[in-house]
Amino acid sequence: MESPIKTEKAFNSEQVTAIIKEVIESTLTDTEYSHAKVPAWNANIIETCITRLKDIITCVILQNKGAGFFVGSQVYWDNQNDGSASYRHESKSLYAI
Repeated sequence: MESPIKTEKAFNSEQVTAIIKEVIESTLTDTEYSHAKVPAWNANIIETCITRLKDIITCVILQNKGAGFFVGSQVYWDNQNDGSASYRHESKSLYAI
C-alpha cells in the first residue's frame, strides 16, 4: 500500500509526527536502555520511517542520565511543500528523538 505521505504534495507535520510516534513507541515502549541494542533499535526506527515517509530521517537514542544533547542541521527546501517533524520519547532509562 502506498503511503499517504508520498502521494500528497504538501508536507503534513501532524501526520508525519503521528507516524514517527507510532514507530518509536512500537520499538521502545517497555524497553530498558542497552548500549548493545541501540544500533538495532535505531536501524529499525529509521528503516520503518523511511518506508512510510521520504528522504531524511535522523534518530538518536540516549541513555537517560541527565546529560544534555544538542544537534544542529541546515536544510534547503521549498517552504510550500517541505517541512520537518520530530517526536521525543522518554522513559526511565532512555530518550529517543
